[in-house]
Formats: sequence, structure tokens, C-alpha cells
Amino acid sequence: MSHSAATAMITTRAQLRDLIGRLRALGRFAFDTEFVSEETFEPVLCLIQVAAADVLAAIDPEAVGDVSPFWELVLDPSIQVVMHAAGEDLRICHLRTGKLPERVFDVQIAAGLAGFSYPLSLVNLAGQVLGVTLAGSETRTDWRKRPLSPAQLEYALDDVRHLFDLADRLTERLEALGRLAWAEAEFRDQVREIARRSDVDRWRRLPGLHQLGRRGLEAARRLSEWREDVARRRNRPMRQIMRDDLLTAIAKRMPRSKRDLEALRDFNRPGLLSHGQEILEVLEAARGVADDALPELPDRHEEPPGVATITNLLSAALAQCCAHNGIAGSLVGSVGDLKHLVRWRLEEDRDPARPPALLDGWRRELCGQVLLDVLEGKVALRVVDPASEYPVALENKPNPTAGSS
Repeated sequence: MSHSAATAMITTRAQLRDLIGRLRALGRFAFDTEFVSEETFEPVLCLIQVAAADVLAAIDPEAVGDVSPFWELVLDPSIQVVMHAAGEDLRICHLRTGKLPERVFDVQIAAGLAGFSYPLSLVNLAGQVLGVTLAGSETRTDWRKRPLSPAQLEYALDDVRHLFDLADRLTERLEALGRLAWAEAEFRDQVREIARRSDVDRWRRLPGLHQLGRRGLEAARRLSEWREDVARRRNRPMRQIMRDDLLTAIAKRMPRSKRDLEALRDFNRPGLLSHGQEILEVLEAARGVADDALPELPDRHEEPPGVATITNLLSAALAQCCAHNGIAGSLVGSVGDLKHLVRWRLEEDRDPARPPALLDGWRRELCGQVLLDVLEGKVALRVVDPASEYPVALENKPNPTAGSS
């Protein structure tokens, strides 16, 4: 982006139409949002910052009113949007439109594939890639309040000011490493994961569901729906209506009276006590569901006793592989991914069409086969330098039948 681009504050629909026309003509722009989510059911969108070749602007959604034309631009498949840590901003897009953009370039992901740590803050990323120092003095700003000070506006625009330069520099590096296709695949996976999490029933992400029977799962499902309805009507965050752990505890114990309900730890709060009868009615409805209509229990993986040890070995092999290739291990896979790989390898009827993440796409090319070889005893780990950050090396084990007659 040109550093001489003029800053604009967009406060009218006419100004927004003009801005969108300029961005559409350029075919590529960067954006970020400022929102407040602590006190309401849905995040309050307070500011949208955009940057392009000769554009640097902040859209004030409260002043403009209807910003749906902006989201239509974001969703235009002919437009590339450049972002940093795009997850939360894309969730707001999905919340507002029910859709997600097709062409996203996330500089945080690109950096992890280009040899930098992952995840890196924008401040650290701009410093390491561009040698640019960004201020961080407005992190406690209440973005709902107006007018914004010049310092607040400059801070907000710093979130997009250098995204083009970062994207261009990282693209060059990815092309030199032959990993641009990896990055594009990871951007697509990021968007799919956000869509998947939006489509999955929210209640199935509650903690402690494995402690419940099927009747308890039905109670948790109904309590979750009740909580969401109350939170939406009162425009409050769901956690302020009832915490996740308390919801699960109620579903587990299935109290039948107000006395039993109020005996639960942490229930004795005015906001909850006033809903006691409603909650008991929800539980009674859950008791009335036929057995064959109850939710299924979540999958539990009974792991053989050696899985933890094997996972530790694979973690060391993965770290060494990532260090050798100059790629952020935290972007490649987690301990959960390694356990999934071990379970998949041990399954006799595993589906080759549905491999674990570490054996799919660019991850298989990078490390998947090496990890399989470790699992199958074809590759060994040897300590080479205990004082090193990566003290082990991966070595092919000799074939005992080689050279025999």
C-alpha cells in the first residue's frame, strides 16, 4: 500500500458506496474490524478498517447504518481480501451474512508457512518481516464511544496499514520455498473450519459432555437452547445467563425440585433463581423424550497404554521435521493430531479416503510419511546434541534383509 494514501472516515452511505467502488476496481483490499462482545449476545461492530493501493479508511457502522454493501464486497469471489488472524473477523462476516469469502490471504498463516513463528501478533510480524514498529497504546479502547481520538484512529488503521506489504513480502518468500500452494490450501481450510464450527450444534461443544448419559445429553441440548433464547431476548452474552460448567452439572444431576436445583453450587444467584421454574420445565421435557430419540453419546477414544509414549516420540519427530524445513510446528499439527494419527494407524478397518490431518495435503508432503515411518519402525530418533533446541535427528533404520542371499 502506498504510504501516502489519504485517511478517510466513512460516515455516510454515499461515502461507503464511493469507497466500495474504488476497492472493487482495485480487485484486492485489506480489512480488519473493531468490535465489543463482552456485554451483548452478538458482537457490536464498532469500526471497519480498510486499506488498498491508494486507500486507507475507517468505516463507522453506527454512523453509516447499513454496511451490508461492504460485506457483499468481501464475499465477491473476484476480490481478494488480505487479513491478519482472520478468524474472528470472518465469524462476524458469517454472523451478518451467513456466508464466508472465497479468496482470503491471512498473513499470520502465511508467516507460519514461511519460516516465522505461529501464531505471531501483527506487531511482531510487522517488526520481523518489515522492520516496522507498531504502537500498542489503545488496546483498552471502548470502540463504541465517539468521537474517536486521532490516536485511536491511527491505532485502528495500523491493523491494516501494512497488510499489503506483509502479504507481498510473504508471497515472495512462499514462492521461493515452493509453498504458495500450501498457503492457499490452508486459507481455504481456515474458511471451511469456520463454516463447520458455525454449522455444528453449539451444545455439542460444551465441556464435560462425556460425563453425561444420553438422557443427560438431551437435557444439555435443551438447556443450551433455553439459555441461547434467553440471552438473545435480553441481548446478553450466554455465559452471563448460565456458565457452561453449571449447565453441564444441571444436566448431569437432573434435579426435580427448586430445592434440589438451588442446592447446586453456584446456582444461588438472583439471575438464575428467577429462572428456576423454567429450568425445571426444560429438564422435565428432557425426561419425556423417548429412549430411541435421545442424542448419541460423543465418541470416546479408548487409547492403548502405549499411545502417550508413542505420541511423545512423534512430537519429537514432528519438531525435528519442522525445524529442518523451517516451518512453524504449531501450524502443522497438535498433540491431538498426533494421537489421531496413532489411532488411525492402529485401526484395522481404517478408511484410506479419510486420512488424519497429518496425512492429508501439504502436511503429508512435509511430514506425514516421516511420521508413518517412525510409527512403523522404519525411521529412528537419535540424540545428537542434548544442549540444542532440537536435540534429536531422524535416521533411516538399516534393512536387516538388505544384502542377504
